[in-house]
Amino acid sequence: MNDLFRYLVQYETHIYVLLGIAAMFALRSVWLSWSEWRKAVFGLEKEIAYQRLRTNSAVTIVLFMVGLSQFCMVTFVVPYLPAITFTFTATPDLTNALTANTPDAQQTPETEILFSPPEITGCVPGEIIISSLESRQEISGRIILLGSADVEDFGFYKYEYSQQGAENWVTIAAGRESVQDDELGAWDTSTLLPGDYEIRLVVVTGAGESLPACTIPVRIVEP
Repeated sequence: MNDLFRYLVQYETHIYVLLGIAAMFALRSVWLSWSEWRKAVFGLEKEIAYQRLRTNSAVTIVLFMVGLSQFCMVTFVVPYLPAITFTFTATPDLTNALTANTPDAQQTPETEILFSPPEITGCVPGEIIISSLESRQEISGRIILLGSADVEDFGFYKYEYSQQGAENWVTIAAGRESVQDDELGAWDTSTLLPGDYEIRLVVVTGAGESLPACTIPVRIVEP
């Protein structure tokens, strides 16, 4: 099912073009069948023309319903699907893993490997950025997210959150229109337990390519 959603988004324009061409032929067939039915004189001839009119009309209605379903699916359903539809898994930090397994590290047990807290990554001013948040900013309640989601061949954007260190991301909301230094949406943190989280802005192109996400670490506190 997720592959179907990605296909509908990626080839949205092509689907509309094919449906439009098919609808033109179907409408032409309806018109010809209707004209034939009106001109028919004998009962059998009129009945055959009527059956053709019904068939061609049914095909036209089906094409219209398919186009309407495509529009509703891409416009009103896909942007608000949960994160499983467009999963972006975290990249493991192989540098730390290799450092921990080096001979020097094993020979010196007293050596402590320090991990610094995550910082802002992947943000591009004017293109992919949440400008209203700072690294490790303390937030609570409902906040408005300001920033930009405006790239070449823009498809849609979404913003997600995850507990710090976790690999599963939860979609908060999404948008089909590009945004330039304006409101991206809102995030209600009142339902989450206090702690360290990360929020990221993901932009997907019209071709279905996900660009590097703008990720910001934040801390949710009691109101």
